[in-house]
Amino acid sequence: MPTLRQFHPTRVGKPCQPDLYYGVTDKLQLGFVHDGPMGWQARPGLGLCFTGKSNGCPKVYDNLGFDLMYGVASGPLHLSLHSSLFVSSFDPTTTSLAVGFAGKVHFSDRAALVFDPKFAIALSDRSVNDDALYVPVELEFQAGAPTTFKVLSGISGGWSAFGDTYQVPLGVGLVHNLTEHIDVGARFSFDNLLGKEPAGVGRADARSLAVLLNLRS
Repeated sequence: MPTLRQFHPTRVGKPCQPDLYYGVTDKLQLGFVHDGPMGWQARPGLGLCFTGKSNGCPKVYDNLGFDLMYGVASGPLHLSLHSSLFVSSFDPTTTSLAVGFAGKVHFSDRAALVFDPKFAIALSDRSVNDDALYVPVELEFQAGAPTTFKVLSGISGGWSAFGDTYQVPLGVGLVHNLTEHIDVGARFSFDNLLGKEPAGVGRADARSLAVLLNLRS
């Protein structure tokens, strides 16, 4: 199932983040991804970027990831073990291994909570690259049979200085099922509205708009 995400951020370039997933069995799913540990909420700058250095794209292609999910529970609570190998830069090589779990809790036929916490262990140049915690969450509301409204948030930050680096986005998203094989959607987020505010940067300064296309075979 290929997933294409096109970002239209306010202050950087316009990367496209193509993700490809393959269901090996009913429980095992493998993926080749470009969106980073926060998934759909990844801040712009990852993926394919063609607008040049002056528009926030220093390189056309500079990251990739390999994803593995294995289902361990189903029913009102869906739960999968989730591990990813991220290469967030090719030169110099910046690599991390993220381990955690992904799940979805159904509160009713129309409401659910999606979560995907993971701990990323830095594998390259640990004197510079820190381990990190990523916890994206989505509160979903079924607006109609084909349409889902989402409230997006979570928390992320470097592990050794979490109190000084944590970021908390807040956004909204909408996903609409066009056919059995095609979903389209969009999201708007303040990328660090509730997190630690860097000096000289306003809470609402970092924001991004993304469109989503999901294709299923």
